[in-house]
Amino acid sequence: MSRYLDRRVVWALAQRTFRHSVESPIAYVVGLFFYGFVGGIFALNFFVNNEATTSAIGMVAPWVLWFVIPALTMGLISDELRSGTFEQLSTLPVRDWEIVLGKFLGFAMLTAILIGGLAFFSILVSFLSPQRLDWGGNLGVLVGLYLFSLSYGAMGLFASSLAKNQVVCLILGMIFCTAFFFIGQFYSVFSGTAARVADSLGITSHLDTMGRGVWDVRDLVYFLSLITFFLYLSVQRLLTRRF
Repeated sequence: MSRYLDRRVVWALAQRTFRHSVESPIAYVVGLFFYGFVGGIFALNFFVNNEATTSAIGMVAPWVLWFVIPALTMGLISDELRSGTFEQLSTLPVRDWEIVLGKFLGFAMLTAILIGGLAFFSILVSFLSPQRLDWGGNLGVLVGLYLFSLSYGAMGLFASSLAKNQVVCLILGMIFCTAFFFIGQFYSVFSGTAARVADSLGITSHLDTMGRGVWDVRDLVYFLSLITFFLYLSVQRLLTRRF
């Protein structure tokens, strides 16, 4: 892939995707919903339970991202399909991998801002109760949520390549995210090897490990594998639309 990959094309598509995202009202509505919900839980946990940690954010944010990320990705490719610009891209010397990586990189830039904004809560805690702040755990939560969001984003990007209707893409994206989210939530209903496999396939166990400040290469491999797999499916889907 890298042999034929034009990084200038990928970067141009990433910038175009990011610019389109920040100019869209959807990103701001989603951002307000995300920070409002997560911020409310944080305030309740901090002021009521007097816990100087972002562990509550690590627990509630995945549930919010289950809806937020598909909403941000539902139009990444479906808009191109609906407006006919994908057909124009198909006539240019732009490869499917370049389109997919450019779209995904643009989304990753937007998500970095979204997840990075959660650092505000860590900074707030450092001022209010500096002696009780677990910086290792807080950093693990933020990095884990970012990788978590990128994984969901790859699923949402694939969903966006399946249909021209954004609502359909949103529903499909949520279905994909649900599958990997809930298999990890309910692995205990299995037993033996099946339970271990379900726990390994589920996305939450890997996020929980990083949230405790434990950096395990297996978690990084899991997230990168999940991202690569769904980006590959997106490329294959675009390839079928060329014929």
